[in-house]
Amino acid sequence: MMQLAGIDHRLEDGGAARLLLSGFSAQFAPGCFTCITGPSGTGKTTILSLLAGVVPAQAGRVLDGATDVSAMDERGRSAWRRARVGLVFQTCRLIDVLTAAEHMALVARLRKAPGAEARGVALLAALGLAGKEQARPGQLSGGEKQRVALAQALACRPPILLADEPTAALDRDNALMVAAALRAHAEDTSAVVVAVSHDAAMIDGAHARVVLQK
Repeated sequence: MMQLAGIDHRLEDGGAARLLLSGFSAQFAPGCFTCITGPSGTGKTTILSLLAGVVPAQAGRVLDGATDVSAMDERGRSAWRRARVGLVFQTCRLIDVLTAAEHMALVARLRKAPGAEARGVALLAALGLAGKEQARPGQLSGGEKQRVALAQALACRPPILLADEPTAALDRDNALMVAAALRAHAEDTSAVVVAVSHDAAMIDGAHARVVLQK
């Protein structure tokens, strides 16, 4: 179980601090794909960043089971994230000189998970990218790059998978495919899966949703 407990978070807005989250608490269960949705400016991406340990909690706690992520320093959060978390960013962070298949080999090497390379290549096909294994990012559309990034994140079977608008550049059919892959990852590996999305395919495909309001 991942938990946010009593989170307060402020943003600098025109030189003044704006309270974005106040006493916010939520639980994210293993085996469950949760979609966070709501209007812009309600803190969706901030919640994802807090769960990832990318942004430290200003007040309250971020818990991964009995592990208090919010009590760690930056180095500790980085090590925890490397061991436990798969991340999919809204802006794909692929390496220009590597092919799609080489991205799978890279994550397998970095995570010391030899089987991840083959799983990643299989995921490329499952996500509609068969025949694109040797393509580099410059040869792929925005939607194709998003799916390569998702395959790379899923390849190591992370116990926590966090995705920020992973279908933003996809049509409905491909969005349904991505939602199904996230749901299957949660169910098959008992992972905590949390995605931020406005996409009806993602919202409807999730086991649970968190709806934020201003």
